[in-house]
Amino acid sequence: MINQITKSSTIDWSSPDILNQIVQNIKNPLDNIITASKPDILDNKSQNEIIFSSSKQINDLIEEILKEIKSKSVSLTIQGRPDIFDIYETNKNVQSLCLNKINPKKVTKLDQDWLINLEKEIYSSINQNDMNLYELSYKMAVSERQLNRKIANLVYLTPNKYIRILRLHKAKHLIDNYIQNSISQVAYSVGYNDVHYFSKLFSSQYDISPKELINSLR
Repeated sequence: MINQITKSSTIDWSSPDILNQIVQNIKNPLDNIITASKPDILDNKSQNEIIFSSSKQINDLIEEILKEIKSKSVSLTIQGRPDIFDIYETNKNVQSLCLNKINPKKVTKLDQDWLINLEKEIYSSINQNDMNLYELSYKMAVSERQLNRKIANLVYLTPNKYIRILRLHKAKHLIDNYIQNSISQVAYSVGYNDVHYFSKLFSSQYDISPKELINSLR
């Protein structure tokens, strides 16, 4: 369906920047709707835009996008600010881990962008059981020592605790959005091979076990 209604525009479903691609491709979709009775409009349209011949095609495209997002387990978080801020503001257990000291208003835009990029790197390897901090620091163009210090200064966490919070946040997202309903599948998807250990950590962060959460959504 997507290939049939796009012109010189493709969406890379494996890209961590997928949301930006989607927004760019279907921004203001009504502006891109044309009718068969006005073929001349095509000549004035940018080749990078998606052209629709009916509103039904818009609905079909949106449905297919949602299916692709669900099948690829893409996070729906809009990257306007770091996930850790939203998690912190809604979770008292995470607040305690961060010593109740995070104040997003005091974090500069430059540092917020740095945290967003850090989270993108973490999410891209979220299914790895042993995330290598040396490789992570290399991707962030800092030394491992600088990585530790900067994370501590901005969110009062060690890198491993930061990664753990994001792993469990991703796990909850998978459960909440019915992407996966097997505890073992969820655990493996976020880098935990020991399901019992994963359940213990999940319960510690959310005050509910993954099994209880899954059952509550059925």
